[in-house]
Amino acid sequence: MKRFALPAVIAVFLGGGLWLSADAPKPSDDAELEQLRKKASAGGKYRMLIAQIKVDNEKEIGDFKDLGQQSRTEYAGFKDLPKGYWVYAKPYWYIWRDLSSVAERREKRAWGPEQACGEPDTNMAGDIQTAWASQSQDDQDEWLLLEYAEPVVPTAVLVHETYNPGALVRVTAFKLDGTEVELWKGQDPTGADVEMGVSEVPVKADFRTNRIKIYIASKDVPGWNEIDAVGVRDKDNKMHWATSAEASSTYAPPYESLPRTVAPSPLSVNRQQEMRIKKLEDEVAGLKAMIEELKKKVEKKDK
Repeated sequence: MKRFALPAVIAVFLGGGLWLSADAPKPSDDAELEQLRKKASAGGKYRMLIAQIKVDNEKEIGDFKDLGQQSRTEYAGFKDLPKGYWVYAKPYWYIWRDLSSVAERREKRAWGPEQACGEPDTNMAGDIQTAWASQSQDDQDEWLLLEYAEPVVPTAVLVHETYNPGALVRVTAFKLDGTEVELWKGQDPTGADVEMGVSEVPVKADFRTNRIKIYIASKDVPGWNEIDAVGVRDKDNKMHWATSAEASSTYAPPYESLPRTVAPSPLSVNRQQEMRIKKLEDEVAGLKAMIEELKKKVEKKDK
């Protein structure tokens, strides 16, 4: 890719929460932006959007380009870009964290941010690996970014806190043009004097979103502040649960450091099935022989 000098650009870094803009244009209609997002996901090929930059003048790229994985950290005047899968859907570059086909096969790591996906599954308070936990207890404040299957207009965000609650201080949402908007800021509805709780935060938004970010004042509430799930209630009172998650840090080891499991080939599976069938056939033959021998003994005794 080549750089271009641009008179007007906008960038939003979803992971680190850094939003840079210059002469930001008027946002497009939500329906159009949603179509762009779907197009940029390459038909569901990618998921977990971690950065979005607006670059209008991409004459050599055209309206759409899937570049695959890129490790560049700078482009078109933007710095500190994360490693990911780059897709251009004019006028935005979308940087995705995951290949959907790979992410769907991954098992959840103990205390990984992916533990905050789906419905709550930690049914008791404590330091339990089915919830997300940061890398350190109190070294820094933390954040958790959740991605949902479809954009909705949120009316409430429900944070399920299962260990050392009381650290939730801010909730934001990302518009479909990448702009981060603060929905709530204040004191955690769940106090630090209880073992666990669900912090329901009513919010008002006039836009659709499929990314919610919560901020945790970890340094103010001692211990790991663990999150089991983050639900979003829409204007029709329907609850939505995250499909992907990214965090400022995690106690879980990186996926790259985990041992790889190789799925057996179809040929290997067929051979295993053949061996099992052969073993069963031998066992059946052996049982038949035993039955015949018993019959002979019975007949001989009767005589």
